Amino acid sequence: MGKCILLLSSVLIMGGCVTRGKDFSTDITWIKKDVTKKTDVRTMLGEPFQVGFASGKPTWTYGLYKHTLFGSSNTKELKLYWNPDGSVGNYSFSSSFPDDVKRGVIQQKYAPVDDL
Repeated sequence: MGKCILLLSSVLIMGGCVTRGKDFSTDITWIKKDVTKKTDVRTMLGEPFQVGFASGKPTWTYGLYKHTLFGSSNTKELKLYWNPDGSVGNYSFSSSFPDDVKRGVIQQKYAPVDDL
């Protein structure tokens, strides 16, 4: 019985945190609208976590999603919207990680997304 309780406790503790995606630098000042190409992004960040479409434009998403059973969960996400020529048409960045929020990088470094 004691082993079952220990095993159950271990599963609950280990299952209390789930991480998806891959970490990436919040310094994305190297991304330039209408200049930065898909090859540049792949070189800097690797393959995207997700691909899709928004208002007919191809999108790539890079994200880190940390969810915990106890305490706060945090996410950060970079979404790139591509022009037909393969350059960045627009992008958005958001983060709830305390270091990013504390530094205010969202307001200081990144321009808002224009009309998609």
